[in-house]
Amino acid sequence: MKKALIFDPYLDTLGGGERYSLTFALGLVSLGYSVEIAWNTRETLKAAELRFGLDLSQIKLNKKAFTLCRGRSSLINRFFLSRRFNLIFWVSDGSLPFMFSKNNLVHFQVPFMAIGGNKLVNKVKTLFIRKFVYNSQFTASVHENHFPKNKSFVLYPPIDIDNFKEKTKENLILSVARFDSPSHSKRQDVLIDAFKELHKSHPEYQLLLAGGSHGTSATLEILKEKAGSLPIKFIVNPDFTKLKRLYAKSKFFWHAAGYEVDEIANPEKVEHFGMTTVEAMSAGCIPIVIGKGGQKEIISGGAGFLCENAKEIALNTKLLIEDDKLYQTSLDLVSRIPSKYSLKSFFSNQKKLL
Repeated sequence: MKKALIFDPYLDTLGGGERYSLTFALGLVSLGYSVEIAWNTRETLKAAELRFGLDLSQIKLNKKAFTLCRGRSSLINRFFLSRRFNLIFWVSDGSLPFMFSKNNLVHFQVPFMAIGGNKLVNKVKTLFIRKFVYNSQFTASVHENHFPKNKSFVLYPPIDIDNFKEKTKENLILSVARFDSPSHSKRQDVLIDAFKELHKSHPEYQLLLAGGSHGTSATLEILKEKAGSLPIKFIVNPDFTKLKRLYAKSKFFWHAAGYEVDEIANPEKVEHFGMTTVEAMSAGCIPIVIGKGGQKEIISGGAGFLCENAKEIALNTKLLIEDDKLYQTSLDLVSRIPSKYSLKSFFSNQKKLL
C-alpha cells in the first residue's frame, strides 16, 4: 500500500486551512493511500472531527515525524523519514523544507511576500518539489514571483456544499471567522461598525459573530466591549453542526478581512480564499464582504457584494432588505457559485494533481 505523510504546523488552530489539509488526507485514503499525520496528540484530531464534521478514524498519528518536521532535524534524519513515504503533503509556514519522497507537494495557504531561508538553498529544495499547491489564484499569483510557474497547481478548498441546507430565513446576519487568527486579522470590529449603521434603520436584525478562540482572548473581549448593548451575539468555538444551523437561518453573510490593507504590498493580510463565504452561499446567504484577495474570485457577476468599508457593507445590506426583487435576484445568482468549490470538484482536481 502506498504511504503518505501530511504535515500542517497550524493543525491545532483548526481553521479553514486545517480542514483543507485533513480533507486532502481523506482524499488520499479514498485513493488507496495509508495516511499519517505528523502530529503529537490525538486530541487535536478529535477536536477537528467535531469542528469540521470529518471522520478521521483512518488517519494515523506519527509523533516521531512531528518531532522531525517541526524541530531542527538533521538532513540525514529528514532524508530517511521522507524516503518511507510515496507522497508528502507539507503545509508551509513561509519556508521550504528538504523533502525526499517520490512525490513532494508543498501547500501555501498564505501568500507570503518573502520566503524564509537562504535563496540558493531554496533553489536546491525546489528541485525536489514536484508541485506547489495553492488555495486560490490570488495566492498563486504572489508565489509565482518566487517559484516556477510550471510547478503551480491551484486546488480550491473543499466545501461540502451538500451539507449546507437553506431553511426558513430569519433576520440574521452571520460572520464566521476566527477571533484570534495567526495569519491575518478578520476585522470583526469593522462588522460591528457596519451593524451600528444598519441598526439605525433596521433594528429588527441581529448580528451573529461566530468563530474560534483559544483560551482567554483579548481580541474577543475588546469586540464585546465595542458591541455594547447592540443585538450582537458572540458564538465562540461552535461545532460543525451548530455552524450549519447558523448558516441555514441567516439571510446575509458578512466578512471584513483585508479592510484597509494594500493587497499588493501585504497580500498575507487579506483573505487568501474565503471558505466560509462559499459555505454561506451554499446555505442561501448573500455575501457582503470586503473586496480583497480571494474573495474576488468567489463573488462576481452580482452573486454577492464586494465592499471597501463598513459604510458600504451596511448600505448594500440595507438595499437588499428593502428591495425584495434585488434580494431574490442576488439569491438566484449566489446559488450558482458553490458547485465550483464542492467536495466532488476538490477530489477530482486532487486526482489530477497526483
